[in-house]
Amino acid sequence: MTPFGQLALAFAMLAPSWCVIQISLAVAYDGLLSLVGLVLSGLIMPAFTILGVVVLGVPIRLIPWVDRRWAGNGWVYASIAAIALGLMAAGFLTRVRQIGSGNGIDYDILTPDPSLLCSGWFLLAFVLVNASIPLRWTR
Repeated sequence: MTPFGQLALAFAMLAPSWCVIQISLAVAYDGLLSLVGLVLSGLIMPAFTILGVVVLGVPIRLIPWVDRRWAGNGWVYASIAAIALGLMAAGFLTRVRQIGSGNGIDYDILTPDPSLLCSGWFLLAFVLVNASIPLRWTR
């Protein structure tokens, strides 16, 4: 259903963006272990997300009425991508207070809103994986 090249392109776009989200949400940096965890998270999380949105996109392909309206509809893709990017921008601009203790050090900091960031990222992944090419621009 989804070409392998499209999945590879989606992974190439989602992996670095996931790393940026993880860096923005990081409260503490504890050396090489954090860096290795960031890289592994940047490889594993986008792969599982792509698998999940492929499964969520199956009903789009199997229901003929939905498939006719979804397939190649560039306006729908652009609208959903704009909503996703808006959610991510709102997540970076909205700050959430995190209070806790790590390595015996208390912290009270403001970080970007993880729920807005992750929901926008997931919605963007859905569009990247389930969009079908060629586009048809309808009126």
